[in-house]
Formats: sequence, structure tokens, C-alpha cells
Amino acid sequence: MRILIVDDEPLVRIGIKSAIDWEAQGVDIVGEAGDGEEALRMITETVPDVVLLDIKMPKMDGIEVLRAMKERQLPVQAVVLSSFDDITYVKEALKLGAFDYFHKPDMNERELTAMLKSIREQFGSQQAPARTGANAPGSRKEQILYDALHGNVHDLSAETGLKEGNMYVVLFKIKDYQAVIKRYTKETESILPNTVQNVVGEILSTEKEVEFLRLNEQLYAVFISNSELKSLLASLTRVNKMVQMISSALKRFVNIDIVLGISDWFADFDGISMGYEQAGRALSQQFYHPETSIFYYQHLRQKSESVYQQADVYLSQMKSALREEANDRFLELLSTWEKFLEQEECMEEKDVRKVYEGLKFMIGESGGKPSGAVQEEVAGLEGIHDFQQLSAAYRTLFEARFKHRNDLGFKGYSQLTRNIMEYTEEHYAESLSLKLFGELFHVSPNYVSRLFKQEVGQGLFDYINELRIEKAKVLLKNYRYKIYDVAEMVGFNNQAHFAIVFQKYTGFSPKQYRKEEV
Repeated sequence: MRILIVDDEPLVRIGIKSAIDWEAQGVDIVGEAGDGEEALRMITETVPDVVLLDIKMPKMDGIEVLRAMKERQLPVQAVVLSSFDDITYVKEALKLGAFDYFHKPDMNERELTAMLKSIREQFGSQQAPARTGANAPGSRKEQILYDALHGNVHDLSAETGLKEGNMYVVLFKIKDYQAVIKRYTKETESILPNTVQNVVGEILSTEKEVEFLRLNEQLYAVFISNSELKSLLASLTRVNKMVQMISSALKRFVNIDIVLGISDWFADFDGISMGYEQAGRALSQQFYHPETSIFYYQHLRQKSESVYQQADVYLSQMKSALREEANDRFLELLSTWEKFLEQEECMEEKDVRKVYEGLKFMIGESGGKPSGAVQEEVAGLEGIHDFQQLSAAYRTLFEARFKHRNDLGFKGYSQLTRNIMEYTEEHYAESLSLKLFGELFHVSPNYVSRLFKQEVGQGLFDYINELRIEKAKVLLKNYRYKIYDVAEMVGFNNQAHFAIVFQKYTGFSPKQYRKEEV
């Protein structure tokens, strides 16, 4: 099905294009018009199946367009867009053959989808053919622009509006994306990137030598050439104007803030991939400056080799401290390394995260936690994109694990044995087995058994039973609990087995122990 959108308000056109995944509905939006005269011309040129037609417009209003369509016998179904006070016009539109009408303030995905279904049922409109327009997803122009970002330059002069001379690449992303996307349901998440694409596409549509490309749901690229401007200052002024236009429009129409990275200038198409890399490096500086919105590559400080070497020295020292289990020294070195990064800004976010994750692995990747808790912990860290917040979160995590290990007296054991002890401490009341530990920590059950006995000096299940009996001793002092309750609470399936194990480790039956101790 082919649809033409006609409304004199750009925001309404953007809203319609963004409100539904038209491609998934088999719909090709063949164009849009801002007044009645342009609408009639485009209906003749594009031959849509449906025209979404505003009633009140300049030059020719929707009623006049409908009359002209009727006189010319144009085979197009019209769906009228109206405000609440347009009921008289709506009645006239229906008399002139309009298929249906929508109140613009109430228009939503459900109503649009129902309208498409109704038109198909009544008029047998077919699914849209494969989309080939310049702005269609995966179009030739998009592929050419994408290739240019990655160093494969071809057909830019013929297929885009770009010209060589004083060129820039601008990258932008949605600020606090995880918080913004929560405004949408799982079913409507696609509305956000579609709206961003439509808003930016609309405001840049009248600009010369500008192209726009959506890279993913969070990242977008703008290509700007200034072939008619001889001054670099004039070129950068124009780029800044574009950046402000985009930021203001997205704030106004979508209520989102964006962060932008701007490359240095380059002379020709072959410099696009370099500009892309520069814009990305500029954008990455938000990690250290979360309150800043625009970053310029030309403002980045170039780092000497000695800076990177010093960062490596700090990392080696931290690893040595962990291997020696010198936890206090490790935390001091961690602070030194973090202050160094804040001062030099010599590592990008992804590399800083790799270091933290490596250190976390040395301390204890899972920390004895079940997989669900680990995933939740990881998700929380992944949602932080501010260096100060990220460093504080990892420090808290590291300190908590050091304290937990010290409390449990795990010093001197291997990482696997520590993890087993931690998990047992937290889950002694559950069913535990060698197979379970093997699956949790990705080793064979036999290796678990052999290593634990070698390091701890007793079998794993002796250790587990001793732990359970110690927990049971505390519970038995409270008469609120029956003995069979205590047995279940510390991980025994039945009271008889509990009594046998308790007698073995204490020399008393649970009943005798309770009498002696209470």
C-alpha cells in the first residue's frame, strides 16, 4: 500500500511517520506535502493508494483537494485529518467521498493500523513493493554513505548532495538513552528512533550539501560539506548552526537531549572515514564530561606515548597487588590510576570497562553469586556512562568483595575454592551438588572435589555439613522452631538424616543439644 501524507504542520507529518512501523505494515510512504496544491501535484505524480489529508491548509484546503480529486476521478482513498472543532468540514469531506477521518490529537498506532486493515478489506490494496526510494531503509544512498564512513568511497557526487570542500562528519547520540527509552513500551520502542530520524530529516531537508544517516537506535551521523565557503571559520559556523538546529528540534519535538561529536575539517570524500573516527573520538569524551553536550575533535589534547606507558604501569601494579592479596595497596593504586585517567583522559569508555572487568575477574568474577544476581549486577554497571559514577560503583563492588572474603576467612585459597565457599555460605539451605558447582563455575565436578579437598583439607560435603550444623546450632536455641523446621532451614530433606549428621559433628542429638544449651 502506498500512502501520501498531507498536512501544513511539519510536527504532524513527523508524528504520523513515527507513530507506526509502516514498513512492517506493508506500507510505502511515497511522499508528503504541506499544502493542497502540492498535494494534488504529488497525487498525480506518485499515484498513492491512500492520502492522509489535513482539512485546514494554505493555498487549497482539504475540502478543495477532495473536490478536485472527485472531478478528476483520481483513484485514491482519502482519510481526513481534523481537529475537534472541524466537524462541519468533516461532514462535507465524507460527502465528497472521504473514506474515514481522524482527530489529530487522538491519532495513535492502533487507529492507524485498523484504518489500513479496513482499506485493504474493502478495496483490496496490495502490500507495498520493495522500497527503492533514496530515503528508504537500506537504500542505495544509505549504503553509499555507510560505505564512505568505512573507507569505501563511491558515487557520492552522483547519489548525494555532498560536494568536496571543507567537509565535516558529525555524530550524535541520545543522552541518557536507557532512561529515555523507558517512556515507551516494548511494543512502541521503535517510535523513538523513527521520530528522531523523521525530525532530523525534516529540518535538514531544505539544507544544501547535507546528508543524514541513522547508524542504530542510539547513534546518528550527519555529513556536511561547504564547497561554496572558502573560509574554515565560515564552514565551522555553518556546522555549529546545523548542530544547534538539530539539538533544538529534538528537544522541542521529542523532549530529548543529545550529545554531539564534531570532526575536524577535511577537504574531500576520501577524508570521510577519518572524519568519522574523529567524531567518534570526540563523542567518547562525554564519558569524562557528562554535563557537556558538544565535543570537537580539534579541542582534544593529543597524548604522548609516555602517558599510555604510565597507565600500563599503574595497571601492572594493581594486578600485582591483587595476586599478592594486598587489598589495601590495590585500593590505593586504584585511586591513583583513576585520578590519572581523569587528568589525562587517555582511555575511552570501552577500554576503561575492560580494565575494571579484568580486575573484577581477578578478585572474583562471580563472587559466589548465582547467575541471576550476576546478570543484574552487570546490567547495573552497563547502564553507567559517567567515569566518576562508574569508578565509584566498581570501588564499592571491590570493597564489598574484599570485606566478604575477609569475613569468611578465605585468604590463601584459589579463586574457585573461594567462590564455592561464598556460594555455600549464601545457599547452604538449598540442594548443593558437585554437578551444580561445576555448572556454576564452568569446571568439571571431579576437579571441584579434588581441588577443594586439596586446599581446605576436608571434603566439600564435610565442609557443607559442618556449615549447616553451625547454622542449626543457632536456630535450635530458639524454641519457636521445631526440630524438623530447623532441619529444613539448614538444607536437610528429613529430620532423621539431620539428627544423624548433627550427632556426628556435635556428639549430641538435636534434642539433647537444645536442652543443654537453652
